[in-house]
Amino acid sequence: MNDDQFESMISFINRGDKQGLRKIYDEYGKMIYSVMLPVVKNPHDAEDLTSDFFVKLWEKLAAAYKKGNGHKAWMVTAARNMAIDHLRKSGREELVLDISDDEEYHINEPISESNTEEETLGKLSLKEALEKLNPAEREIINLKIFAMMTFEEIAVAVHKPMGTVTWRYRNGLKKLERYLKEVQNCE
Repeated sequence: MNDDQFESMISFINRGDKQGLRKIYDEYGKMIYSVMLPVVKNPHDAEDLTSDFFVKLWEKLAAAYKKGNGHKAWMVTAARNMAIDHLRKSGREELVLDISDDEEYHINEPISESNTEEETLGKLSLKEALEKLNPAEREIINLKIFAMMTFEEIAVAVHKPMGTVTWRYRNGLKKLERYLKEVQNCE
């Protein structure tokens, strides 16, 4: 969904038409969940917060949206803020993005019995590899790969210059590549 289509759906929401909300949810529900989960580190909380995000979008966020600001970055920023607020309210100040249960990123994907072991090992390697990154690199890679955001959208969402975002992304990828080569050499 491009910015113009998103703004059109926001207009539907602002007129009380739930079709706009439904289309935004269908397009971005998984992305919002993938932003919530690393912050709250609990799949049930992430699901609840994802639902809350869309309720708030319906009730008041849509009216606050400013056209031309880049809708993905706007939604990711709002989702992260909701997740952080949830942590603060529940007394858990764990604000570092991490992928501790990365199998949750593959929700709704069927897993055949024949490749369960291979998939589990792949997820374990991904989790181990991501743990080699510093929190800032992990956050950028999470937003780029799992939330499928552009570098410009990520820069807006994390309040960093785009050069810093791209540097952290490339640096993180180099670390991941070195780690994966080490793992392959050990096998």
